[in-house]
This record gives sequence, structure tokens and C-alpha cells, in this order.
Amino acid sequence: MRSGASMTALSDAAMALGHRTGRLSYSRHDAPAVIQAHLQQVIREARRPVVVIGHSYGGVLAVSACRHSSVTQRVRGILCLGAPLRGSAQASWLAGFRAGRAVLGASSSLLCEGLPYPRVPARIAMIAGERPHTVGRLVRTLKGPNDGTVSVAETAWPGLTEHIRLPVTHQGLLTDRHVLAHLQAYLATGSLLGDAGVAASAA
Repeated sequence: MRSGASMTALSDAAMALGHRTGRLSYSRHDAPAVIQAHLQQVIREARRPVVVIGHSYGGVLAVSACRHSSVTQRVRGILCLGAPLRGSAQASWLAGFRAGRAVLGASSSLLCEGLPYPRVPARIAMIAGERPHTVGRLVRTLKGPNDGTVSVAETAWPGLTEHIRLPVTHQGLLTDRHVLAHLQAYLATGSLLGDAGVAASAA
């Protein structure tokens, strides 16, 4: 539901460590296979192995795309932010209404069903939010800890190498300073908790 510009703070945090970044924009009307093919092309053309960062639906697309054998050796890691890899209850609820299906567009089936668990040959980390103070909460109340749009349980995919929870809303995952600190730790060390100071600052 956002453009690549929504990733600006994350991109800036990565560039502060000397990384080159690129942002992939797409429409909710684009078929998931088309978006994934575009991402796979970008990965294959990169000069070095890449880290893919995806927020919400973008994280689902990233993990799904990186299962393809043509790119697996080019992916150093995947960082998901509030991505419902196990399927989204909010999306399933919206899909029951014509207006909701129009909002979801082509993303509907992938968001509702989530991803099966074939092993992905890349480190996949997840940062889940658990502060449900967003507009999404007014649409449908989620069960258990959630960020207002995605529940923590929906992010707990069995293929993850790391999974942490922060008191952040779904939108806040794009800009929160603790999220950015964990992103930088992940880029520097391959672990969200690579810097001992990060864990303390997020407490």
C-alpha cells in the first residue's frame, strides 16, 4: 500500500554503514509472480550478494522470491519487518468483502495463505511489532500481541533464524530508531543482536 519512498529511513540507515541500496516499487495490482521476477532480476544483476529487506507484504514477496534457485546463492540475508509469513487474518477478513478485495488487489491470495515452509538457503530474520495503536486495529481486532495490522504469531514462521519483538506499530517498523539499530547490527554482523548495545537500547 506504499511506494519505495516508505523505505527511506531504512535505506539511509544502511547507507550510513557504507552499503549501496535500491528500492523496489510495485502496485498492489501487480501479480506476485511479476514482482518476484523483478526482484530476482535485480538480485542476479547485483555485483555482490545482497541483503533483501521487506516490510509487511514486501517481506512475504522477498522470502517467496528468494526461494528460487536462480538467486539463492546471491542472497546473503533477508530481513522482514512485520511480514505475515504465516498468513494474515486481517487480509482474510478483508477478502470477505468486495471493497476489501479491491484494496488487497493481486496480493490477496499470498497475504491470506502465507508461505509454506521449504527451507530457504539464506538467513531470514524478523522484527515484529507489538504496539497495536494504528488505524488497522479499528478495522478488526487481532488476537494476541500485534502491531495493529499483523499479529506476532503471524510473523513466527518456522524458517526464521532470528525473531525479535519491539513495542512498535506496523507503520513504525519503517522508521523506529530501535528497528534501525537492529537493521544496522544485522547488516554489520548477520545478526539482529550483533551489537550487545542494541539489545539493551531496545529494552
